[in-house]
Amino acid sequence: MKLFGFYITSLFVAIASALNIQGKIIPNAVLEDVSKIDSSTTRIVLNGAQYTAHIQSNGEFNIPHVQPGSYLLEVQSIEHVYPKIRVDISEENQVQAAYTGLGIDWNQRGYSVVYPLEIQAKAEAEYFMQRQGFNIMGMFKNPMMLMMGFSAIMMFFMPKMMKSLQNMDPEAANEISKSQADAQKMLSDMPSLSQMFAKR
Repeated sequence: MKLFGFYITSLFVAIASALNIQGKIIPNAVLEDVSKIDSSTTRIVLNGAQYTAHIQSNGEFNIPHVQPGSYLLEVQSIEHVYPKIRVDISEENQVQAAYTGLGIDWNQRGYSVVYPLEIQAKAEAEYFMQRQGFNIMGMFKNPMMLMMGFSAIMMFFMPKMMKSLQNMDPEAANEISKSQADAQKMLSDMPSLSQMFAKR
């Protein structure tokens, strides 16, 4: 009987020392109407799912019976992205909150957040990458296109250079002729534009 009384007393002490964390989702340019939040797919969680609460139609939420300690508060939503908030509850039920994020040391506190909490959506959730269209400038960044362009320029200017270098000695003329032949061979070995696009 004494043991049962001890458990009852401990339970009342735990409830008395617990705190209800209150807050609200407030509208901004990303989420202009908080009443459109789908409560079935959006919830407030502490430390993963140690404590949970759903959002009311006016954006308010209440997490009941939270014991003193440090918690990571997250808004889990499939529609919007929200900031992560560190919430510290002292033994005297004093609440301090600050922004945090992935990769940030837990001992480092970010900018303070007012209490009761006011949370705004950061962005809409995106699950698919938009396919990029045809970019003609991207073709000129291709090493194959750069080599083809360089070879074409060499073939255009090489005959003019040969005419201007007719007075050179025979060995230099032979070297230039050999370079021109190598450039033509390199260009002939490269695939055509139709072949390059056919492989994609």
